[in-house]
Amino acid sequence: MAPSSARRATRRGFTLIELLVVIAIIGVLIALLLPAVQQAREAARKMQCTNNLKQIALAAHNYAGTQNVLPQGMCLQFPYSVAGLWTSGSMFVPLGQYMEQRPLYDAMNFDWNMYNVVNVTISGIGVSALWCPSDGGVDRVRTLDPSICFDPLGPNQQMNMYYTSYAGCAGTWWYFSLNPKKISQSNGLFFIRSAIKYADITDGLSSTIAFGERAHTLLSEDDQINWHWWTSGNYGDTMFNTLYPINPFRKLQIGTGGATDNNGEGGLDAYVSSASSFHPNGANFAFMDGSVHFLKDSIDTWKYNPATGYPLSVSLDANGFYVVAPGTRFGVYQALSTRKGGEIISADQY
Repeated sequence: MAPSSARRATRRGFTLIELLVVIAIIGVLIALLLPAVQQAREAARKMQCTNNLKQIALAAHNYAGTQNVLPQGMCLQFPYSVAGLWTSGSMFVPLGQYMEQRPLYDAMNFDWNMYNVVNVTISGIGVSALWCPSDGGVDRVRTLDPSICFDPLGPNQQMNMYYTSYAGCAGTWWYFSLNPKKISQSNGLFFIRSAIKYADITDGLSSTIAFGERAHTLLSEDDQINWHWWTSGNYGDTMFNTLYPINPFRKLQIGTGGATDNNGEGGLDAYVSSASSFHPNGANFAFMDGSVHFLKDSIDTWKYNPATGYPLSVSLDANGFYVVAPGTRFGVYQALSTRKGGEIISADQY
């Protein structure tokens, strides 16, 4: 028998082909794993977004329970330092007292316009409940031109602004006008000088959209600075409408020179005034009963001319009134945005 010292185990390494096969298998496993990780992260972000909207809707309920009306969509105030009425604070400013932002609410001087110097610090304070986690960059503070403030700023003051991923529902369209006839055509919950009571929501709280998402960072870098200010009650900042579909950038082939509304904003209006999100296939909406629903891009809506972005059945007359063609049926999306349209909508339609 051979001595034990002669019995040696043979040692061998991996061949190049074997190594390449292992690397390929690892690559396939990573490729399979990454989408699952991304989906899990997006699911968590979507859930946080849902919670944000629930908090906002609950704040609106608490406000209405105290004041008997929902907050104004667009408040107009004299700034005193210049002539005329100007847009002032958004609905989110008074709602702050019910969104764990009582110190911020107490710091606001409601006797003065939002952009008088006494209130200049409010805009520069961010509210995380107004930021969708999927809207990356919405939590970024920006310094605006100091002329935005009606009064001269102090030597160490800046006009800083935070932004919002959420907005109140103005209905199917909006009018930047105090014309009583135009105000009477405002069919959502929030609009210029609105004061909506529960009794005014005859379509039912569970069938009326109160708040929705807007993808702030979808806008260009320059447009991000100028739109979706969280403290501004202006249309396009803290209100949206359903004139255009959800996520119009996925459906309408318009740019900054496309569709023009009665405020003359051009194609950009479709993006700043519509509901949108970075969640796949739709966006989150809070209804007036406090529930939050994810409405898909495929929800029934008006038919559109993709070249102009306008609904085929809606036009503007010479006096700037929206006119709906006789016999036109509101889409489910538009019907959900009105407070007293009289439509009967079942939950399985959205």
